[in-house]
Amino acid sequence: MGMNKAVIGREYPMMEFEVNPKDFSYYALASNDTSNPFYWDESREGGIIAPPMFAVVYGGISIPGVIFDKELGMNVFLMVHGEEDIKFFKPVKAGMKIKSQAKIVDILDKGSGELCQFTVTSWDQNGDKVAEALTGFFVRGGGSGKKEEKKPEPGPGKTVFESKMKVMEKQTYIYAWASGDHNFIHVNPKQAVEIGRLPGIILQGLCSMAFCQNAVIDNLCKDRNPALLKRLAVRFAKPVLPKDELTITGWEIGSGRFGFEAKRQDGTAVVKNGIAEVG
Repeated sequence: MGMNKAVIGREYPMMEFEVNPKDFSYYALASNDTSNPFYWDESREGGIIAPPMFAVVYGGISIPGVIFDKELGMNVFLMVHGEEDIKFFKPVKAGMKIKSQAKIVDILDKGSGELCQFTVTSWDQNGDKVAEALTGFFVRGGGSGKKEEKKPEPGPGKTVFESKMKVMEKQTYIYAWASGDHNFIHVNPKQAVEIGRLPGIILQGLCSMAFCQNAVIDNLCKDRNPALLKRLAVRFAKPVLPKDELTITGWEIGSGRFGFEAKRQDGTAVVKNGIAEVG
């Protein structure tokens, strides 16, 4: 039995988050970015700001309302993160009070399962939009069983950057506390195998995305200024395991627009269809 499409369009209660620099500094640490002065150097003019991907923390508190909505009927035991597309409108600083609201926008039949798409929009205390995320959670099973027609994926262009990121052995646990994502597939090896039908615990997709963010900012944003990153979008193609080494490669696709992908050490693409907009 699939998810209930009658809930498409449903909005969930507004959730509020007060930004503490300890939280976003720990998020940077948990996603292996320990050197960007914008996150750490309190003496810099304007003070420190949060990594753009910290949006998944202050916006993420809205997500349980969606996935545990009984009327939606999402099987969280067979759910994995399929895709994420975040637009960043305003740098986040300590003391900001951010309100976020989730809204279901679609439920798509993918043959082998269903993709629930919802937005999380965040505003600061002045009513200014801070970030907007389009999230896709894929639930295995519940689909029609029909094979989805695969569209050809655009190939990479001329490489403009390449970065390597090493997944620490305990990365999933560290990132769980930084992000709030304690899904059992990331922190319980036994349940990840027996219930989640996975080879073991896997890295949070958003941590892989944060690695990609680091590579984009380090290589494409002037002076490594994270405020220049305006959009980051990915499709999570394959699981990332502890101790994996990722190679993130990027190429230009237009003025201020870049494509990127991430591959494991065996050449398997784990992040596909990456898009970064810088300006």
